[in-house]
Amino acid sequence: MPATAHPATANERLDPQEMVVLHRVFRREIPLLAGLIEAAVPGDRRRTAVLADHLDLVLGALGEHHEGEDDLLWPRLRERAAPGDDVVARMADQHEAIAGALDTAAELSRRWRARADRDTALRLAEALRVLDRHAADHMDDEEEHLLPLMADHITPGEWSEVGERGRRSVPKAKLLIFLGAILEDATAQERRLFLSQMPAPARVLWRTVGTRLYGRTTTRVRRSDALAPQV
Repeated sequence: MPATAHPATANERLDPQEMVVLHRVFRREIPLLAGLIEAAVPGDRRRTAVLADHLDLVLGALGEHHEGEDDLLWPRLRERAAPGDDVVARMADQHEAIAGALDTAAELSRRWRARADRDTALRLAEALRVLDRHAADHMDDEEEHLLPLMADHITPGEWSEVGERGRRSVPKAKLLIFLGAILEDATAQERRLFLSQMPAPARVLWRTVGTRLYGRTTTRVRRSDALAPQV
């Protein structure tokens, strides 16, 4: 099949900025959690559970995001964007390194949840910093070199498949929290874009329930006066 088969047409061209906005969640939350876990008081099981719960959400979302790319994006880009084969191959290799770091962090998180001890907390914090380095390098590379290929060769509908898969992986009780995490560092224009893609009842739910829920969550996790994102 020709390398240009099924490219995104001009009137349905993908705006890959959505991926950049999603990446900000991982860029912010992983190093933040590393510091919070390192500072947790040993034996404080309530605090341990709060942080481990939030970490599970972040790690699960990152893992599912990458698996969605592996299954739904890389095969299409290899088929359609032959000159970018080296970029796609590099992304896949980076995913393998990140998957190993994710597995290590997830296992240490389970141990820390059970023990709430200082040694495991320190090991988990260091594992998260390793994961952060791998993920940040990958996201930098992806945003600079892969997103232009996606804009040319992936349709908005195909990208939405990745997003829908990611949404299905988030527990329903955590969907508004993860939406808040996405919107927290988004610009006003980016927030409008994300919210415009949601059904009207979901937008109302975010404005009436989600903003307060996310504000309480960030305060509980960060023990700060963090504000929910404006809408």
